Amino acid sequence: MKNFSITLQDIIQSHQKIQPYIHHTPLEYNEVFSQLYKTDIYLKLENLQVTGSFKARGSLNKLLTLEEIERQRGVIAPSAGNHGIGLAYAAKKLNVPAHVYLPKNADQSKIQALKNYGAQLSFFETIEDARIAAVSTAHETGKTFLSAYNDPAVISAGGTVALEIIEDLADVDLVITCLGGGGLTSGICLALKSINPKIKVWAVEPKNSPSLATWHDQGKVTSVELKSSIAEGLSGPIDPETITFPIIHHYIDRILTVSEEEIVAAMRLMLQSQYIVEPSGAAGIAALSQCGDEIKGLKIAIVVTGRNISWSRFISIIGESN
Repeated sequence: MKNFSITLQDIIQSHQKIQPYIHHTPLEYNEVFSQLYKTDIYLKLENLQVTGSFKARGSLNKLLTLEEIERQRGVIAPSAGNHGIGLAYAAKKLNVPAHVYLPKNADQSKIQALKNYGAQLSFFETIEDARIAAVSTAHETGKTFLSAYNDPAVISAGGTVALEIIEDLADVDLVITCLGGGGLTSGICLALKSINPKIKVWAVEPKNSPSLATWHDQGKVTSVELKSSIAEGLSGPIDPETITFPIIHHYIDRILTVSEEEIVAAMRLMLQSQYIVEPSGAAGIAALSQCGDEIKGLKIAIVVTGRNISWSRFISIIGESN
């Protein structure tokens, strides 16, 4: 097994640190999906996590590593929404000033949540503009910049999701997770492959923004054409220097890509199971329709990453025809 700087012990220690501030979210057997795909499907419901997504884990872990002087200076982050909300929650819990840089088209429910947690907000044309500005401001002010994925503390926190899955379903065969910048996926890979290398890990990206799927196929960072996606938390440019890529490239068993229509269909299926899930959170469910007989008879845990979407946007998406 390749030696990466983040270890299983780091992930275990991260879980111990953040436990007082988060939920051990349910791993719920889903009868509807299990019958539909002729296998045993469990949903790791991070949509029921504090702040409505898994992102609070990474922000809490990072802030808990900061020295007191760093906390006093504050933290800054670009975000399409969920990363910023997780940071704002962690910052409020730990009494750290937080400034979140957002694209102008951020979901209104996410903006309201950020305001509720007391974060300072600034808006930019695109998420990439927000990222560039946040990096610049962090350098100028001495505030700590917090990437949504390219940080060992965030990756270790992503692995805590896997620890909870193993605790609740020790004989899981396959874990499917959503893939954006790779913080969650790389953490899950490190944890699961360290505990039991036989457990398969699949990740799911939008077809409109397949950066890591392309990099993984080609074995290197390369230029990828990006289109907008309703799954904004999984789309957009990725730092070519990110430490998540070598981890994912080494450990991942498969990266699937899903269409916008498949994501919408998955959101509708989740609604039938009484769950409102944002597009990014539905990607793992969306991939099941591609898997066929390969997944029959397996115990599968799918990470449902978030629920933060305004009702008006949710209705406009699931109301669209395929």
